[in-house]
Amino acid sequence: MEYQSLSPSTMLNPTPVVLVSCAGAENPAAKNLLTVAWAGTVNSDPPMVSVSVRPSRYSHELIRSSGEFVVNLVDEALCEAADFCGVRSGRDVDKAAALGLTWRKAEGLELAPALEGAPVSLSCRVRNQLSLGSHDLFLGEVVAVSVRADLLDGDGSLHLERARLVAYSHGLYQSLGPVLGFFGYAVARPEALSRRMAALLGRGWEMKSARYQAADILRAVLRPGDRAVDATMGNGHDTALLCRLVGRAGQVFAFDVQESAVASTRERLRREGLLDRVRLFHAGHEHLREHVGEPVRAIVFNLGWLPGGDHAVTTRTETTLSAVRQALDLLEPGGVLVICVYPGHPEGKRERAALEQMLARLPARRFNVLSQSFPNAGDGAPVCHAVQRQAE
Repeated sequence: MEYQSLSPSTMLNPTPVVLVSCAGAENPAAKNLLTVAWAGTVNSDPPMVSVSVRPSRYSHELIRSSGEFVVNLVDEALCEAADFCGVRSGRDVDKAAALGLTWRKAEGLELAPALEGAPVSLSCRVRNQLSLGSHDLFLGEVVAVSVRADLLDGDGSLHLERARLVAYSHGLYQSLGPVLGFFGYAVARPEALSRRMAALLGRGWEMKSARYQAADILRAVLRPGDRAVDATMGNGHDTALLCRLVGRAGQVFAFDVQESAVASTRERLRREGLLDRVRLFHAGHEHLREHVGEPVRAIVFNLGWLPGGDHAVTTRTETTLSAVRQALDLLEPGGVLVICVYPGHPEGKRERAALEQMLARLPARRFNVLSQSFPNAGDGAPVCHAVQRQAE
């Protein structure tokens, strides 16, 4: 292989993307967020991390005076916020307020706050400050760690592979790819390797779940700045996914006839700092065109009843068909409609049959239709339909 020499530079890639939160000793109300791409682990006992900050940065004085900072890990939902915090100064703008983010008390610290919604927050006390040239390096002892509850199993096991963390590589933010191994997998016994990898990879796409297929399609189609619709918000899982995918520059429209669904979705989005990119409608999806007037990139339907709700309240065939017709009209070229159908109840069986008839009649010159079903799982197994509008 041939190589070419380059000038000495910080070419160590990828690096973690973190949002460092801090507050000044003289004015604790002056809280700030700083994006740091140069952060790392430097010791395990006691646990210590480092962050490098230019002396000219607003946060440098806050960290120096307070002797505290919090390292907040960044997931896909916070990626755009991280970029914003890296190109705007806290001297000029209240970044958290501008982004709709909120603070929470950082365990073990007096002044520096933690960021609400971050997957993991490390509370750090400054143990040393080293002037290196362009940057000062702050060595921080980790005095406490807080982890978002959805990343923990019932037995307390941490699963960071679920967090969809972001890395920084040569000027680009990138999501982490599939799990390739675990610590020690190169020397693991074959049976242990197979068992551990199956457990880890099982967190990704699974043929047994229509919802996994739907989520994979949405991730492949949507980009920051797009518009998307959740036609059945339920408890807000799909709505939150769409909001993360379209970013702060995008727009999501979400519908549900049940007030409890709207309330639980709003609370979920508030916790994740996503309310600034969504419009929630307490209305049936058959009113789609009344509220959405522009073409959209993706629309998702998750039919049936509200999980944990009254099973007597379910989507209905007639209104579903009306909403799907409107959704097809709203799709922009290349846009995708994804429908998860659950035929394990009488109305679900009607919806499945009616939708299959409707989709089979769509003109092939305008739409591509893909259906995933499970013939060996019985009549009640979920079905995923995907419809893509062809470029005109």
